[in-house]
Amino acid sequence: MYVDRFRGLRWQAATAQADVQIMSQVSKYVFEIALVLGGGLLAISQLFTRDAAAALSVIVVFLAAASRMMPSLLRMQSSSLNIRSSAGIAELTFALAKELEKEKSENLKTITLDSETRRRVELGLRDGHSVFVAHVRLEEVELTYPSASLPAISGITLNINEGTSLALVGSTGAGKSTLADLILGILVPDTGRVRIGGDEPSVAITQSPGAITYVPQDISLVNGTIRDNVALGLPPDLVLDDRIWEALERSQLSAFLTEQRDGLDTVVGEHGMRLSGGQRQRLGLARAFYTRPKLIVLDEATSALDAETEQAVSQTLVDLEGDVTLIIIAHRLATIRHCDQVAYLDHGRMAAIGTFEEVRDRAPGFDRQAQLLGL
Repeated sequence: MYVDRFRGLRWQAATAQADVQIMSQVSKYVFEIALVLGGGLLAISQLFTRDAAAALSVIVVFLAAASRMMPSLLRMQSSSLNIRSSAGIAELTFALAKELEKEKSENLKTITLDSETRRRVELGLRDGHSVFVAHVRLEEVELTYPSASLPAISGITLNINEGTSLALVGSTGAGKSTLADLILGILVPDTGRVRIGGDEPSVAITQSPGAITYVPQDISLVNGTIRDNVALGLPPDLVLDDRIWEALERSQLSAFLTEQRDGLDTVVGEHGMRLSGGQRQRLGLARAFYTRPKLIVLDEATSALDAETEQAVSQTLVDLEGDVTLIIIAHRLATIRHCDQVAYLDHGRMAAIGTFEEVRDRAPGFDRQAQLLGL
């Protein structure tokens, strides 16, 4: 089946490419034939209506003008073909640009100048985001994805005090990542409110860049050095090596880099191909730790770590409690036993919330997971 589909797509591509090649070549001969026929018809009409000298003058002027215009006409035709053949590739880019322009016009209040953003980044790195309040509150939040019949999140109310930790648990598809996206401002709820320190997430992120960090399960890495990836998005003059080492120490990656000859200049390769899955995840954690954030959202951020490294990272997170607000999504329940609150989601609804043991008592599904894991 896939061979047939691939063959069909390749045939369509070859046909389109052949059409473009033929159209780019045949136009030259069409123009030349048109020039010859036009010149011949003009010569005949002039010879029948005027004397030979006048007819010859008109024909010479026609041929001279046509010979000058022909190259320009061919270039115009070639450019037109290039535009048409590239239109399909550029269509998605134009659509994205139009969407971004629309969002920019709708959110002018939250957009700041680059110089202002730079000032806020410098201030946050210097004073540790002292004015940022990492208190998260959700009030009757509901969200339904387009074309979906049932809401992904419904009636969620949460209060996460500053310096505390919350674990989001539940089966696959329960709405944990969707809830994290709502907290981060990536998604906007259909009803209800999400506030970080009293502000909408998009406003909080703009006002205090670096105070909120997110670590996904699959880390996006650039083909650069360890330094480039930890301080991703920051100008070179704001990148401090001692702070990078501090972040790497917290993410349990410093020992590996100490053994490398190039240290922070170690190249990770395309998509981090020179690193293992666990090392990529730890590099993502270091990126999150670099700005010394006040709110960290971890979405299965330790799933690729071995038990010993995961335990060390979990201890780092425990040490951060009191200074940093943590929101942790995890299927490994051992990593979230220390959390102040555990919220168990079931089909987008809050089935239970409390301490680890309280949720075990109230949610049979969660208790069953814990028993299967030997907890």
